[in-house]
Order: sequence, then structure tokens, then C-alpha cells
Amino acid sequence: MYINLLCFMIISSLIVLFISRKKNLFLDVKDTMHKRLVTNTEKYSIGGILLFMFFIYFYYYIGELKSLYILFFGLMLLVGFFSDLKLLENPKKRFFIQILILFIFVYLIDLRIPLTKIHTLDFFLNNFYFNKFFTIFCLMILINGSNFIDGINTLLIGYNILICSALLLLFDTMLQDKLIVQCFLIALLVLLFFNSFGKIILGDSGSYLLSFFIGIYLINFSSSTNAFSPFLIILLLWYPCFELLFSMIRRVIANKKMYEPDIHHFHQILFKYFDKKIKNENLKHIAVSLLINGYAFLMLFLIFNINQQLRVSHILIAIMTNIIIYLMTYVILINFIKKN
Repeated sequence: MYINLLCFMIISSLIVLFISRKKNLFLDVKDTMHKRLVTNTEKYSIGGILLFMFFIYFYYYIGELKSLYILFFGLMLLVGFFSDLKLLENPKKRFFIQILILFIFVYLIDLRIPLTKIHTLDFFLNNFYFNKFFTIFCLMILINGSNFIDGINTLLIGYNILICSALLLLFDTMLQDKLIVQCFLIALLVLLFFNSFGKIILGDSGSYLLSFFIGIYLINFSSSTNAFSPFLIILLLWYPCFELLFSMIRRVIANKKMYEPDIHHFHQILFKYFDKKIKNENLKHIAVSLLINGYAFLMLFLIFNINQQLRVSHILIAIMTNIIIYLMTYVILINFIKKN
């Protein structure tokens, strides 16, 4: 089964890439400053197509995936797809459509954030409408935060490989849908290989679909077991989410529009740092990805080895530690770049 899936993903990637290059389809246009910052080569935004092909394959040949999920995965893919093709450039319209899709999805499958074991917060989460609103808000932050960090090749894919690996290694006996995590990990590894060479990228369609799935899975995982606090989800997803939240704070302080792209995200600042130290573009991307994902791996390794019980207090301390280190490193890097 795993070998068949691996062959399917490799062959599909090669075929879709060949057709895209032959017909000049799905070419990622470097029409904005933040895109030109990290690359000047031709890349094809077909990662979302390949991920959707994986879900179709899993649904028909392996099972254990609801048809309703396929429908909404397809809708989220289309939103990103139209964005990639410059047919839906207005971010306000894009956000509205995302919220509409999430609103319908969350209500249809009754997706909700489980109780946190913090009484004040749980008081609000016990309210049906607040919980639905909060669930949609969290998914929106994750989806758009993931899209932010996708500007660096292998970063978003590698980060989600880390999440899937953590689930399989640390919570193996608790996973009810372990098979899809294993299969999803194989699909991500294939995409990571092609993404490393800079020809296949996720694009908006891929980053939306990837984060939509992983967000749903982690919420369901947290709901299915009372062994861990839902703050564990935040610990696993803190980086893309905080990247977006910090960007919003920066823009408010600078009196800039929330949705305007810029070149001052953490991964972009780090890319600038490596710009003069590494000549090969692909290696610069990989260096940034390895540094950020390597740190995330190290922190997870230390946290789980210090306390396998994962009490709420320890998870919150870990999240705050990550944010403090993020902010300190950001300030150091941006000052270094200004001086040089």
C-alpha cells in the first residue's frame, strides 16, 4: 500500500510538472516585491493539485476519508488556485470566501475546539456560538499564516512533516486515524523532494489545502483524547500562526493595511541574512528551512523529554519561550541587516 502510494505521488508529480512546463501552465509569476526577494527562477504552483490528487487517491483506494471532506478540500483548493492564477487577487474577497467555506464546513461536521482545562477560557468555549467562531478564527489564522511562510521552499512542507512525525512518534497509540497521517507523510516527503529543487511549489492552493487538512486533523485529535490539553495544538502550530499575528501587529504599529504583502517576515529576514553567505538559491531556501524547522524539532524534543505528561503549565511555558526566542532573534537579525 505504501509503495503504491509512493509510486503514485512520484509519477503524478512528474506528469503534472511535465504538462505544466510543456503548456506553460501554473507558472508562479514574480510580480510582487516579496516574491522577487526569495527567487528569480521559474516555479510551478502545482503542489495543491498534487495534494488534492493524494486525497482523491486515499479516498478511493484506501478509504477512511469522508466524501464531505473531499468536497471542501476541493473548494479550498479552488480559492487558492484562483489566487495563484491572479483571478482572485483581492485579499478581502479571498478572506471572505475562506470564512464562508469554513463556516459551512465547521457547522456541517460539528467541528469545535475542545475544552482547555483553563476555567475562564472554558467558560466561553462551552458557549456553542463562541466555540464555532473561535474554531473558524483559529483555522483562518493557520491557513493564512501557513501561506505566509510558504515563500521559502521546503519550509512549510518540512514543518508539516515535523508535525506528522511528532504525531506518529509521540502519540502513536492515541491516533485513531493513524493511516492517513502515515500516508500524508509519504505524500509530503515526495513534495519535499521536488520542492527542494525549486520547480514545484505549493502556491496558495497548496498551502491552503495543506493547512486546512492539518488543522482539522489536529482539532479532531485533541477532541478524541482527554490526555492532553488543546494547547498542544498551539504548541505544534505556533510558528505559522504567530508569523501571521506578529505581521498584523507590525502593520498596525506602522499604520499599514493588514493585507498588504511585505518583506519583513521572520523567514524573509533570515533569507536576507543568508543572501550574501550562500550563492546557490536553492541552498539558501534549504538553509532557512533547516534552521527554523530544526529549532522547532529541538524544542519539541526537549519539551517531551523533560515532561511526557505535558501539563498545561508546561505547554504554555514552551509556547511563550518560543515566542520570546522568535522576537529576540527577529530584532537581532533586522538590526544586523540594517547595519550591513
